[in-house]
Amino acid sequence: MARILIIDSTTEQHFPLPQVEQEFLLGHQLELRHIAHTDELSDALLASQDYLIIWACIPAIQFDAAFLARLPRCRAIVKAAVGYDNIDIVAARQLGIAVYNIPDYGTEEVADHAMALLLALARKLPQSDRQVREGGWDWSCVKTLTRLRGRHLGLIGFGRIGSAMARRAQAFGLHVHFYDPHVASGLDKAHGVQRCERLDELLGCCDILSVHADLNPGSHHLLDADAFAKMRPQTLFINTARGAIIEREALLAALQQGILAGAGLDVVEHEPAIPAALRALDNVILTAHSAFYSEAALHEMRSKSATLIRRLLSDEQPRDCVNPLPLTLA
Repeated sequence: MARILIIDSTTEQHFPLPQVEQEFLLGHQLELRHIAHTDELSDALLASQDYLIIWACIPAIQFDAAFLARLPRCRAIVKAAVGYDNIDIVAARQLGIAVYNIPDYGTEEVADHAMALLLALARKLPQSDRQVREGGWDWSCVKTLTRLRGRHLGLIGFGRIGSAMARRAQAFGLHVHFYDPHVASGLDKAHGVQRCERLDELLGCCDILSVHADLNPGSHHLLDADAFAKMRPQTLFINTARGAIIEREALLAALQQGILAGAGLDVVEHEPAIPAALRALDNVILTAHSAFYSEAALHEMRSKSATLIRRLLSDEQPRDCVNPLPLTLA
């Protein structure tokens, strides 16, 4: 019988009970803990665990080298999410702990959310809604609107969600470009999009920019003041990936200076702390890191996480290990 600990945050509090996981891991001992900090988990509890499932995504809960060293029995950690930036995967590998993510859950939801933000910004829906709610009925209150068809959309990252976003954008007549040095040659041909070899090239050719990259040391503050200065004036900007990919103060300055015509932000650096100046801008749409959400997506996240551990218990080798271990440690 394996012991499996599920870690959630008190802030997010995804679910009160692990019913879905129990259905897939019947016969094994599951325990769910909601925490605000990893120090709330005792050494005795951690020392007895064979596997971890991590729901917690907030930056305040970090699974660093010191935490991982408290897991002497642990064979694998499953991050029930696409992003795994709050787990030190190098330290885990050194300790012989495999780390897995669930990269395909919620793909449709995030792409839909990003496209919804794009359309709302392009059509200035928040401004129209506000004007009508205040008693007006003036179609021209949004000033100049530009036709969407024929404009150029740039994607930073062209993985599962980026490519799903491309398909949606193409249906609206947008020309799609992407920058992603990790994507194999020829994928641009398969999707009918234009590849940019350099980030600068992408920033300079697009009317709309949408971020679909993961957060890692190479992408942290990828978009800073210098990057915003290379964008076309009045670019629309969307981020449904990770907040720290964009330097928050540089983003705010770009909005205030008119480099950006508007922004749709599901994530922000240092969330949930949102600067008052950013919240005050009427050309910014803010959502609470909810792009992933639907009932179907959450069930998929949980069932795939549990299924992955069940496969490990059967000595199978699941896909989606983000820190492949040496064969001697497998």
